[in-house]
Amino acid sequence: SLPDDLLVTILLSVPLKDAAATMILSKRWRFMWTMLPILVYKESDVESKNSVWDFLDKSLELHKAPLLGMYMQLGPQCPLDADVGKWVAMALDRGLALLIFELRWSADPTSLPMTLYSCKSLKILRLSHKVLVDLPSSIWLPSLQILELNCVVYKNEDSLKRFLSSCPVLES
Repeated sequence: SLPDDLLVTILLSVPLKDAAATMILSKRWRFMWTMLPILVYKESDVESKNSVWDFLDKSLELHKAPLLGMYMQLGPQCPLDADVGKWVAMALDRGLALLIFELRWSADPTSLPMTLYSCKSLKILRLSHKVLVDLPSSIWLPSLQILELNCVVYKNEDSLKRFLSSCPVLES
C-alpha cells in the first residue's frame, strides 16, 4: 500500500534490469518500472552480448514517465549495426530532459537523430566518444543548460559555433 512515488524511488536505487524484473511481483508492480524518470543502460550491467540491445528496444517502447533522463554507455560489445539513433529518437519522443551518451566502441562515429538538435525539453546533454555532431540547417535548443562534449567528431569547423549559439540559456 505504499504510494507510487515511493515505489519509483525504491526502484531508482537498483539497476534498471532488476527494476524491470519487479514486474513479476504483483499486478501493481507490473508496470511500475516504466515510470522511472531516469533510465541507465550500461553494457557492463548485462551478462549476455545481445541482451542490452533487446532490453533497450523493449524498455523504451514501454516507458511511460512524462519526462525522461537517459544514461547510455555502449562499449566494444555493441554490434556495428546497432540502431543507436532509433533509441535516442524513442527517448526524444518521451520528453527527454537529460541525455548522457557514451560510445566506447571501435565503429565509425555515430550520428544521432536530427530531432535531438531541436528538442525543447532537453536540459542536459553530454556526448562522448565517437559521436558525430552533424547539425541540421535549423538547430534550436531553448532549454539546454548544460552541454558537455568529450572526444566527439564534428562534421565541419562551423558545427561547434552553431551548436553553442543555438542554446540561449546555456550555463555551462
